[in-house]
Amino acid sequence: MSSVSVRFFIITDDSEILRVSINKLDRLLKSTDEEKIEKFAGKRVRAAEISVRLENRKPIEAIRAIYHYFHFNEKGILDKDRLRNDGNIVSIAGISPMFTQKAQDNIINAQQEFAKRQRDHAVWWEPNMQLERNLLDAAIDEFKCKRL
Repeated sequence: MSSVSVRFFIITDDSEILRVSINKLDRLLKSTDEEKIEKFAGKRVRAAEISVRLENRKPIEAIRAIYHYFHFNEKGILDKDRLRNDGNIVSIAGISPMFTQKAQDNIINAQQEFAKRQRDHAVWWEPNMQLERNLLDAAIDEFKCKRL
């Protein structure tokens, strides 16, 4: 029986990969003083969301990877507003111009192009080949990493 699961990771400044459980991510998204990570206080941290295909509940292949940033405030609490704003940027960047452009004679709606540029420089990041290989392997339990 085949199914899909999503694995979450945070990558430290020195490229250490930390696996984040769904429960931990859920608590981080609640953005409370009880759930903070002081070592990430005031930082923009690289993150990865990797979908894997499961066979008999065992991960066998990574099928999609998204590399984005998490922003933490000065207390080490995940910035939910920034995460929501980044999601809006990704959404606008991916919407067909047919839905974002209104027919106007001499005006060009560049909102989507600006959103794409912002997404590619401030919301998403690209890992180097070795880090990506390690992340994909960690997603299918072939690369050992610590848990957050």
